[in-house]
Amino acid sequence: MKRGLLLSGCCLFLVCIFSMGSILVVSSTSYSDEIRGVSDSTITVGLVCDQTGPIADITLPLTEGVRNYTRYVNDEGGIHGRKIRLIVEDDRYSIPVTMAAFKKLLFKDRILALMGPGSVGGTRTVLRQIEKLRLPTVPPIADKILVEPFRRYIFLPVDFYDDEIGVMFEYILKDMKAKDPRIAFAYPDMESGKVVMGSVKERAEFYKLKLHLEIIPMAAIEASSEVLSIKRYKPTHLLMHHTSQGFILMLREMRKLALDVPVFGTFPGCVEDTIRIAGNASKNYIGAHAFSSWYDESPGMARVREITLRYHPGTEKPYRSKQYTVGWVTASILYEGIKRAGKNLNGETLVEALETIRNLDTKGLCGPINYTSKSHKGLDYCKLFKADPPTGKLLPITDWRRPPTVK
Repeated sequence: MKRGLLLSGCCLFLVCIFSMGSILVVSSTSYSDEIRGVSDSTITVGLVCDQTGPIADITLPLTEGVRNYTRYVNDEGGIHGRKIRLIVEDDRYSIPVTMAAFKKLLFKDRILALMGPGSVGGTRTVLRQIEKLRLPTVPPIADKILVEPFRRYIFLPVDFYDDEIGVMFEYILKDMKAKDPRIAFAYPDMESGKVVMGSVKERAEFYKLKLHLEIIPMAAIEASSEVLSIKRYKPTHLLMHHTSQGFILMLREMRKLALDVPVFGTFPGCVEDTIRIAGNASKNYIGAHAFSSWYDESPGMARVREITLRYHPGTEKPYRSKQYTVGWVTASILYEGIKRAGKNLNGETLVEALETIRNLDTKGLCGPINYTSKSHKGLDYCKLFKADPPTGKLLPITDWRRPPTVK
């Protein structure tokens, strides 16, 4: 009897041990399955930016760059045997739509990482959620506040607007040797416009220069009163931040109203459409950008053209804008981090892997890219490009430059 009870007890003990082992195995499997955005065969990432709204001329080429680089990576076998699943959401340059797209990608599609949002306002709106939900994010937005103060989950793939403004002021004062320049700044009354306006005011105060501010509405279809206001100020140089449509509008109005001064623009207006549509009115236009043009002769751009035209033969012209290069490099940074993270991929290992990127060489697509555990600003360099209306190109007039420090 005792022997039977002993055997029964032993059997029960073994059953319990087996059951606990099974639970542990199941739990382990469930944990593996629950790694957000990662399965045995796929890695899911998202892109949020305007596809149909007021800045689509900027973000559609960026989207194409991300899509084509993703296709190339998948055609090469993916990353450690996993294919990239890219989900693109259109936020129509609307903060409520950005929030909805962000939640959909995170909670329904369960992405591992995010590229975007593609606007300053949209990205600032989801900052807290990105950090709270520990979502590795690579937003192609030139906004200092995204990484200063330091934020663990955000990695900028571009320079700051502040860098571009600093290089413009340096060029005006040192390269052009302007004496007592009178600077005017035109911008839209929106979040990114306010960011750039702050940088312009800071530089003007540092150099003790006079400054005139002029708001150009985002949806303006004429700007004669604004141009006349600027003309009355008698500027020697005009700095501007707007969409490419805004630049085109201003350049045409300036030509019509005989305001003949150099016009310097931030990266949204540093696109070939500005020249193509504005024509000879763009002859005084100089744009700042951290990325090279489609027709650049660097090894990196030659490779971009070869891969792109393999997928889209016969599309050499019209020239793709620099935003295409931005999308290509943004995706390449994220996928380089995924590659470095290895097979044990999750949000935390991806962050740690991105932080190992030092002097990433894009073979001329942009300056060297660097991240550390204390700084997630990837780029410190930009170039100035001058419009050449006869060819429709933006030709570099500087090498890669860092802005002088403002103390």
